[in-house]
Amino acid sequence: MSLLLHTSAVQVSESQSPLGFETAGGGSWPKWHRYLTLDGKRAYEVGNICSTCAFFFERMDGANQKVEVSDLVDRLSRGLTPQDQTTIQTLSTMVPTGEYDVHFLELTPTAVDLGTANDYFVNEQQAVWGVDGFWGLPHNPKVPYYRAGDRAISPTQRLFEFVMPMYPRTWLDQKQVAKYRAALDEEQKPTAVAISLLDVKGAAVGDAEEFEHWCLAHYVLDGHHKIEAAALQRRPISLVSFVAREHGVSAVEQVARLEQLLDFR
Repeated sequence: MSLLLHTSAVQVSESQSPLGFETAGGGSWPKWHRYLTLDGKRAYEVGNICSTCAFFFERMDGANQKVEVSDLVDRLSRGLTPQDQTTIQTLSTMVPTGEYDVHFLELTPTAVDLGTANDYFVNEQQAVWGVDGFWGLPHNPKVPYYRAGDRAISPTQRLFEFVMPMYPRTWLDQKQVAKYRAALDEEQKPTAVAISLLDVKGAAVGDAEEFEHWCLAHYVLDGHHKIEAAALQRRPISLVSFVAREHGVSAVEQVARLEQLLDFR
């Protein structure tokens, strides 16, 4: 799991961010699908509003760029520290209006090969919810993603951590990846930035085995090359995670509990 080095709260009341949250109806529900948008286009479906349905995310084909942080590129490349709170507050201009818990994390991502044993949708999701009832297949997120660990919260609860890129691994500039691999080998910790959601999903009442998955999903805004380099080198990087309190399938109290559930130094 991520190592939590610092946490704070921020209220973003004015924002020029190209990011947004959107909902759409499904079946008889006026709000069912949830989306993360970029420049008004749907970048990810980030799940539905159902607390007893399986957790999922799915890359959409509407948005294919990162969020620009040109004024902070060099600072993020060198790596922030928990003491850089002014810079971290400046990063709040990257996210939509709303209330956030801002976590400064250290994590070591692991690249997931879709359809294999380290794919959450093939392994852990099926153990509780089974395969898709219509297709009879595991969920396909339509993008290679990363995992950052998981741990038991209680005998019937488990916390999972995911890192999702805004564009696929095949679009990465390998020279940039090599640069960050070299920096990581020199014990540097460059910083990535993400907007994050906590979904708490439980098996339906009456199921043979009741279980909850606490799924913390980091959608990368800046730092794709750093994350890929960290996965290749098996070394940690830092991540500024803006956890949106209002847009996950979770109560405010559950979002606040992440401070105790993540490793804390």
